[in-house]
Amino acid sequence: MRRRLVDAAPLIYLARLGHLELLLLGVDEVLVPTVVLAEIRAKRDYSTQQVEQYLDSWLEICGRTQADMLRFIPDLGAGEREVMAQALQEGIMSVVLDDLDARRVSRRLGLEPVGTVGLLLAAKKRSLLPSLEDEIKRLRQYGFWISETLVHQVLEEAGEVSG
Repeated sequence: MRRRLVDAAPLIYLARLGHLELLLLGVDEVLVPTVVLAEIRAKRDYSTQQVEQYLDSWLEICGRTQADMLRFIPDLGAGEREVMAQALQEGIMSVVLDDLDARRVSRRLGLEPVGTVGLLLAAKKRSLLPSLEDEIKRLRQYGFWISETLVHQVLEEAGEVSG
């Protein structure tokens, strides 16, 4: 069974877009550390409700990592550190993180990071989304930051712009 761990920001943004199911692309189960779930539950809103709806089906809560696992991970957000530590502890390669520094660290640790935009791109390539550009516009309306350069790159890769 292929599993992945997810941080708070991707959960929140995908919930707001109504695309939480994209977390399942290429995996059978998605794990959310208790620390990440606490971050999400700290601000109860629509995205929290969406996440809660899938808990104990394909979205599983996982406990805290062994304390010594955290020493391998630099000072990042608590949720990001817990996602990486839990992945290392459980032998899970796939992690969903939006923070660029967290993705860089996860690669150095031998993990396979993907972000919200990467999942949207994968969905577009599988014809699960009609327009990646529309989803990126919606993400930005929710406060998601993405550079114009990256927007152009992913839209080009999705076949929505040329050159």
